[in-house]
Amino acid sequence: MEKQGLDRLREEGLRRYRIIAPLLEEGLAECEKRHIRRFIRNREGLSERTLRRYVADFKRGGFDALLPRERKDKGACKAIPPQALGLAAELRRELPGRSAERIQQLLVSEGYSIARSTLERHLRQQGLSGREIKTEQKQVASRRFNRVGRNTLWQADLKYGPYLPDPDCIGRKTRTYLLAMIDDATRLVTHAEFYDSQKLPILEDTLRKAVIKCGLPDNMYVDQGKIFISQWLRLACAKLRIRHVAAKPYSAQSKGKIERFNRTADEFIQEANLEKPQTLEQLNGLFRAWLSEGYNHREHSALAGKTPAQAFAQDGKPLRFPSPEALREAFLWEKSPKVDKAGCISLAGLRYDVGVEYIRKRVLVRYDPFDLSVVEIWHGGEKKRLVSPINIGEYNQNVKKPVEELEKASQSRLLRLFASESKKRLKQQLGAFRLSEEGSDNV
Repeated sequence: MEKQGLDRLREEGLRRYRIIAPLLEEGLAECEKRHIRRFIRNREGLSERTLRRYVADFKRGGFDALLPRERKDKGACKAIPPQALGLAAELRRELPGRSAERIQQLLVSEGYSIARSTLERHLRQQGLSGREIKTEQKQVASRRFNRVGRNTLWQADLKYGPYLPDPDCIGRKTRTYLLAMIDDATRLVTHAEFYDSQKLPILEDTLRKAVIKCGLPDNMYVDQGKIFISQWLRLACAKLRIRHVAAKPYSAQSKGKIERFNRTADEFIQEANLEKPQTLEQLNGLFRAWLSEGYNHREHSALAGKTPAQAFAQDGKPLRFPSPEALREAFLWEKSPKVDKAGCISLAGLRYDVGVEYIRKRVLVRYDPFDLSVVEIWHGGEKKRLVSPINIGEYNQNVKKPVEELEKASQSRLLRLFASESKKRLKQQLGAFRLSEEGSDNV
């Protein structure tokens, strides 16, 4: 499967998960579910049957069950008059707020019969979806909120840290970054750590460690930063049944609790500058002690005299812990490389032999970016095998004798052979003419 097609399926699966996520919360009464379903149907334009099917598919097979199946008639010509689609686009352009239902009615009056779902799909493909039309939005004041129950909502953010000496270049310094996750209800920092990069694996590392220590959150609230809205994070959240919620751009006030912790962390950075740590390990060692004693086990003004650690421990909401297999599965990265003519692929500078049966084909590689000793090879939606990096040159059918066992040559055998052949050739050319031993000519 081509990478673009795979990404398109994932995006559709994520869209479906976003739609049904409010219905997956535990403890909802039936009347609440009916109200949520009615709201979703009106907002998304879905039927009751489709919405229930999405929920049933997810409960039966998890996130993978939400991925759309490839149509058997894909690529076949559909009997929809192009005049109908052109008229529908014209009706939407002349009045962007006109609903698909109204457009369908107008098409029927013109003698065209077209399903509403088909109409909406074609309008969306032309960039004329009603939900995509931008309207001027009024600014509204934000209101403080507080979730009830531990792990109901986590907030995450990235903050600039102090400079450290660059281990690869004497005299230069490198920037560090603090990635933190905080529980909204209890203010407990589930995990925070300094890194020397802003790239995606640091988010995986922090989230994995936080889940291992404190369990799974129901919701994760993040900003619009590249690593926080990546497809990888949304896939991981969907597989672990975490609802991924992104804040509006330039609305730092909506993530007030993690922003407040970041300001509190400035105290540590000032103290760390006095200690002058030389390595990332030293910096994180100092930070772990400060985070435990200077924050998580310190009384918080918003917790009625309790510490975040006490509030988290005394909260009665049950914790959800994934199995080690489910946790590993959720954090696997994926790529779709093309197998070369030797039956190999390249990944992060390493070569893997996936098999000659996949030559010139694309395979799906699932792997842990922190452990490339074994990767999974998938093809056709099935897991085919586990492969390890190959060591180029570890096997050679034409084994040569070690150089140290050969005697050092004093003459060129090749040149001596050429000299001998040259004499023979000269003798054949002379025929009956002979040279005297003294070198005189006998013609």
